[in-house]
Amino acid sequence: MDAATGRVKAALVCSEAVRPKMAGIGIRYLEFARRLPAQGVDIVLISPAAPAETASLGLDLSSVRLFAEGRLSDLTADCDCVIAQGHLANAVVSEVADKPVVIDLYDPFLIENLSYFRKLGEGVFRNDHATWMHQLGHGDFFLCSSEEQRLFYMGFLTALGRLNPPLVEEAPDLRELLGIVPFGVPATLPDYTPYLPPRTEGVRRILFGGIYDWYDPWTTLRALEEVTAFNWEILFVHNPNPDGTPQALAARVEEYARNKGWLGEQVKFIGWVPAERRFDLLRDVDALVATHTVSVETRLSLRTRFLEALAAECPVVTSEGGALARLITEHDTGFAAPAEDAHAVRVHLERLFGDPRFAERQRENGLALASKFHWDSVLTDLVSFCKAPRKDPHKSFLAAPPPSPLRKGLARRLYRALVRRL
Repeated sequence: MDAATGRVKAALVCSEAVRPKMAGIGIRYLEFARRLPAQGVDIVLISPAAPAETASLGLDLSSVRLFAEGRLSDLTADCDCVIAQGHLANAVVSEVADKPVVIDLYDPFLIENLSYFRKLGEGVFRNDHATWMHQLGHGDFFLCSSEEQRLFYMGFLTALGRLNPPLVEEAPDLRELLGIVPFGVPATLPDYTPYLPPRTEGVRRILFGGIYDWYDPWTTLRALEEVTAFNWEILFVHNPNPDGTPQALAARVEEYARNKGWLGEQVKFIGWVPAERRFDLLRDVDALVATHTVSVETRLSLRTRFLEALAAECPVVTSEGGALARLITEHDTGFAAPAEDAHAVRVHLERLFGDPRFAERQRENGLALASKFHWDSVLTDLVSFCKAPRKDPHKSFLAAPPPSPLRKGLARRLYRALVRRL
């Protein structure tokens, strides 16, 4: 804590390079860096990106540092606590022993990578599992994105002995151990500047977005193929790091569209969109439609693309399962279709595009729901911890022995092989 100002300083260690072309994790940590100082928490942002590149997003260069394994103690020396995410958090819990550490579990990468087991092999699962054991055994406070995730991670923490009698006596609701900090949206969106070329008159433009193996583009495509009430085009987004994320599903979709004669006409692939233009893209389309498979990943995920779409007044259609699908249904902000039900998706889209009053009601409801996720309000649990950082005095009570630290360099090599996003 700064003796003169009484302000605390937190280090934000992000596994994704924070730079103009980035995905959800990078955006999350950029928003942390932008928002926390206004709530009384000064920051330094540490990531694999060159500091000048990160600072170009509107941060003071003096508050940005380049991640370097073996130097985290020095990089965080002037901080009161450290917030870390992903595989880089292994280095934090190993190198920064004198400060309270917050482990951000917002992105359940172990669960995501199960989808790529056949491609990536057993070593990735073993590394991810050892990573979670290491981090959940050593962290002092944990973040997740939803009540669904909170119950899931509570089971993991219980198995490690982190949920124990002394802790429950002090904090029966366990908010001292595991808080909820979902993805957020700005209270005011940036001014709109069209990102895509003008749409063809009379054609409904639909965004699917990036394709990962837990998505189900086939249900969406079958639904559109059945449509007779409107003309359509659908946009998929190429992954910026195909070497790190298996792209077999995207390749199959592209081949399917080519065989149908749709590729480049009704089905289009566009490049990765700079983070600062993502709301422009959402305002360029008539709906976000991205169906997914039934899996544990979908139950635990908070689909940030849908949350941001609601803030941009873009109607959404998804599949049942997960926190956001539940909220969409509860608040009547879109449609969560039964799994693989192309007919239900088609019927909803025809009503959405054929009934202006229905569409307007869903947009209004979506804005109301998105307002509950403004960044300044979702950060409450994190801000509370940062203002009174503490090491968990009960972490070793009946705790299972933590696994040995991963061999030097192994985590970084596997991390590079798994990086999904620029």
